[in-house]
Amino acid sequence: MSAALVADIGGTSSRWALLDGDGEPGGGWALPGFNPAVGDPALFQRTLAEQFQGIAEVLAVKQLHVYGAGCGSPVRRQRMTAVLRSVWPSAVIDVQSDLLGAARALHDDSPGFALILGTGMNAGWYDGLQMHTPMPSLGYILGDEGSGANIGKVVLRSALLDQLHPDLMHVVFPNGITMDEVAEQVYRGKSPQAWLAALAGRMAPMAHHAQARELVSGCFEALATMLTRYFSRNELKDLKASGSIAAGYRSLLEQALAARSMKLSDVQASPLSGLLHYHRKAGR
Repeated sequence: MSAALVADIGGTSSRWALLDGDGEPGGGWALPGFNPAVGDPALFQRTLAEQFQGIAEVLAVKQLHVYGAGCGSPVRRQRMTAVLRSVWPSAVIDVQSDLLGAARALHDDSPGFALILGTGMNAGWYDGLQMHTPMPSLGYILGDEGSGANIGKVVLRSALLDQLHPDLMHVVFPNGITMDEVAEQVYRGKSPQAWLAALAGRMAPMAHHAQARELVSGCFEALATMLTRYFSRNELKDLKASGSIAAGYRSLLEQALAARSMKLSDVQASPLSGLLHYHRKAGR
């Protein structure tokens, strides 16, 4: 096995690790993320070039295994590949969806259901080789139920309507919030979904608070309803999740899924270690 770079690239953040020629993990890096559907490719390219400048063993790799948010279509995978090609011009670059990455990390070669809850949401049934995704992915404006962006919108709306409890207001908006800031971040910002998801992240330590439970549970209940509309009971029997929101609000997610007769059997904040295990196998 030649040296390879494995990356999990989300809309907000990305995680990178090196596998040496013997398949052993080397250095790891946490960097900003990039979604080819909505992100700035030039900015992401500069970030990569600056981060890995001078790290010879990384720049010399000949194989990249990349799993990215927004990489579910050929056009978007090509956009991601083009950015990576500018940094690794001679490497063999394999770009797949973040959902396939989560499924491989969570289930390896076994069939099972994979759910991503981070900045966005994605879900599908994995047959051990391929993903089956009948549920449409509508993005953070029209869909992404249960995601960080979805929860962030609910929290922000409550704050703007003066309905957010002072305890939560102090944690999520320590400097207050104005419509000018909202307009700048949500309507004119370069990454409104990441800004919204950050609000959900700030509230996670307060998941025990009654209003936090109410707001987040409502988002997870909508998610559970969507899952049961598009997937069979058999497909949902072994459900595993990946992502910061799934990890930060695991108890509330378990409860919402259990109410719909689904069992959450595992949660990984990041799929990277599972992906390293997957690619350590011979021939991968």
